[in-house]
Parts: sequence; structure tokens; C-alpha cells
Amino acid sequence: MTSLPRSPLRRFVTDGLRDTIDTYTTDTLPLHRFAWELDSRLDTLTELTGLPHWRTLTALRDAQRIIAAVDAEVRAAGGTALTAAEEHTLTAAVASLRTALARLDPRDPVDPLDPARPLPVAIAPPTRRRTRPRVGARRILVA
Repeated sequence: MTSLPRSPLRRFVTDGLRDTIDTYTTDTLPLHRFAWELDSRLDTLTELTGLPHWRTLTALRDAQRIIAAVDAEVRAAGGTALTAAEEHTLTAAVASLRTALARLDPRDPVDPLDPARPLPVAIAPPTRRRTRPRVGARRILVA
């Protein structure tokens, strides 16, 4: 059975987070929807990932809270366009999200769409075996 931190479901959620971020950065997803999707996906990811990655999850959640705060400010102002400061804050939060996601779930090396760097080859044990006993070695005979 696949352990929960390595489960395909967690990979599905992290890929969904990447897609959500990409959709927002291409201006096809409104800010309020972006904030909502981040919140719901991070809740699911927290349930799947748990304690081993609590620092990464905290960084993701912090960036999500910043985005939600900017969304609340924009809504309170009547949904006007973003100011330069809000735009800068959102850009930094999105960069933080991408960095934290990269730490949490690095790209799969078998993924044909985005192969990761090859892992270093492990040192293999010697393949040549001794066929003759060592000089002075004792033989144990089993009856």
C-alpha cells in the first residue's frame, strides 16, 4: 500500500495547486476564486501530508492568508482595480507559493511531461564473487 505522504492523491492535489496558480497568473481566474481555491486545496493537502512537512505547509498557508487578505481589501474597496502595492504583494505571495510547492513535492522523474534531473547512481556492490575459499579458511560441513 502506498504511504499517505507519497500517495497519488497528494500528487493530484499539488498538481491542482500548480494549475490554479498558473491559471491565476494568466489572468483567467479572478482573485476571489483564486483565494477560495487555494484555501480549499490547502485544507485537503494538509489532511494528506501531515506532520513531516509542517514547515512547508505553514509557508503555503501564510501565502494563502496574504492572498485572502488582499482579496478582502479589494472587496471592501468595492472591487476596484488592484493598486501597485497590492499587485506587488500578490506577486510575492504567488512566488512564495511556487517555492513552497517545489519543496513539498518535487517533480516526478518518471513524468514524461516534466522529467526531473536524474538521480545519482548508487554505488553498486561488487559483482565478482570469490569462487575459491581463502587460504587458511575453515570449511563447515553439514551432514
